[in-house]
Amino acid sequence: MHPSHRPAQRQQQRMRDHVEKADSLTMFNLLTGPHLLERIEGALPPHRERLYPPTVTLAMFVAQALSVDGSCQQAVD
Repeated sequence: MHPSHRPAQRQQQRMRDHVEKADSLTMFNLLTGPHLLERIEGALPPHRERLYPPTVTLAMFVAQALSVDGSCQQAVD
């Protein structure tokens, strides 16, 4: 293996580890955190109050899409 590939492999493994641990609450916290909240809210269309507002729905979808079981990935494919 080429020595320059090792850092990339470690980074990919760390990302896999994060994705495996991610759930909808983790995604929601990420989307509504200080770095993304203003951008996310600015991109939202007008919407009525619902049980699951758009940020919660997006967080649940992203968590499902990244889920290890792959069920959402198969539905999208």
